[in-house]
Amino acid sequence: MTPKQIREAAMLGIRNILFGSSVASLSLLGSPQMMVQYIADSLFLYKALSGRRGVPQKNVAEVLRSSRTQSIRLGNLDTNEAWLWPQALYTQDIVSLCLVCQMIAPKVVFEIGTLKGYTAYHFALNTPDETRIFTLDLPGDRRLHPSLPITAVDELHIRGRSRQAGYCFERSQEATKITPLSGDSAVFDFAPYLRKVDFFFIDGAHSYEYARSDTLNAVKCCHPGSVMAWHDYGKVSVPGVSRWVDEFAREQPVYSIPGGSVAFTIVQ
Repeated sequence: MTPKQIREAAMLGIRNILFGSSVASLSLLGSPQMMVQYIADSLFLYKALSGRRGVPQKNVAEVLRSSRTQSIRLGNLDTNEAWLWPQALYTQDIVSLCLVCQMIAPKVVFEIGTLKGYTAYHFALNTPDETRIFTLDLPGDRRLHPSLPITAVDELHIRGRSRQAGYCFERSQEATKITPLSGDSAVFDFAPYLRKVDFFFIDGAHSYEYARSDTLNAVKCCHPGSVMAWHDYGKVSVPGVSRWVDEFAREQPVYSIPGGSVAFTIVQ
């Protein structure tokens, strides 16, 4: 981590502790990582329950207006790969993303931020056989460095990605639908995908600069009626995402999943 990243992480941590700590959280002092997570989740829940998010909260079914009954498919993965964690928001997120795929049946899906491939796998599970999923991430060998500022959280993800062997979907039947791409999303050539993407999911670097850059590239790749979604909206640990999405929402309607960290819009 750079000195700037350390300073920013420290300032953010101090602010979150001041506003999100409680008497109950003191019992976690012996486990600082758990305490930080508890505080972050408490602040996330506070904003969701109090209506202090920057965009309205609506379920995807309410906005996309599909049939009343939907079936989704979830991958049979171990708990290290799955988003079935103690924080319920991750379950809300993956269910909502699967619902988007089932409701709009996209022919082309593009994702920024592959990591272990969990979301790409679920996009493949919940789309027609002819759908093609493209998922972009930095190369695992760290030959390529981000060209825009990143957060301390992103630095941890990059380190974890460099130690990771393969993707969770590689031995699945759905792997043939998924094309992993390598590169920095800020300078990647999106020309082959312009106006061809039906569902664009942004889950790459979490700084304001990357959230903005990825969104502007996504808009060019989408067409009127496409669905565009962001992950980690509302999380106090990566405020740059929320800051950008709230700014973008001044131009067109954006919604956030109740209890989850997915924000989404229908491209106009």
